Amino acid sequence: MTCFYRGLRIIHWIISRLCPRQRQYVEVPANKLPWFWIGTTHFDDKIITVTDVVNKVIKYNDRVTPELLREITGYNTINWRYIDPVTLEEKVFPPSGIVIEDAP
Repeated sequence: MTCFYRGLRIIHWIISRLCPRQRQYVEVPANKLPWFWIGTTHFDDKIITVTDVVNKVIKYNDRVTPELLREITGYNTINWRYIDPVTLEEKVFPPSGIVIEDAP
């Protein structure tokens, strides 16, 4: 191996130690969540999907409320809805929230 490639390996090693990549870790798998889809109708009747954004930050034992959805997504709306993964019915998001329980 030439000095050039050895030098590149050393530089790569130093950079990887100083600036480690943060891996996207999703704690709750999508099949364990009590929804298939989460979204809202914004002021201009446009349907907004926020499922991916919410799923990335949810952890076990979290209580997901409409207020938390507003915080996470930045959408100031009261018309939050979700689709039940079992019945595939669209439901109004409960004001008391939904607790993400760690199922066995």
